[in-house]
Amino acid sequence: MAVNPFDLVKAINEKKEVEHKFNYNPYLSNMAFSYSMDTVMLANEMNKYPRLSPRMQFDFMYGTVSKGRRYNKWYKEETIPHLEAVMKYYKYSKRKAIEALEVLTQDNIRDIIKSQDTGGR
Repeated sequence: MAVNPFDLVKAINEKKEVEHKFNYNPYLSNMAFSYSMDTVMLANEMNKYPRLSPRMQFDFMYGTVSKGRRYNKWYKEETIPHLEAVMKYYKYSKRKAIEALEVLTQDNIRDIIKSQDTGGR
């Protein structure tokens, strides 16, 4: 039976015993704990020791994280309109395309989108 990595994070937060501790994913768990003010330092501490086994990392987090509910919204990168079109047209990296979008006019952007239109659906 596969266990969702976030079920293990929930088990740590609620101090519930879990049978499948070997499915612990340190990266996702540390990411989840890094969004809460009271666990960010613990997650950072585990990031310092990536060679520890997942079981040891689970045991550390289980023993040090205080019981409580932590539901934090995960960071998602904002979408920038017309970014892909500028990247493709000028063969720019994402960072360069963002800089280019700051100086391009609406007419320029419209021309870029029009030049990439291949027709069809």
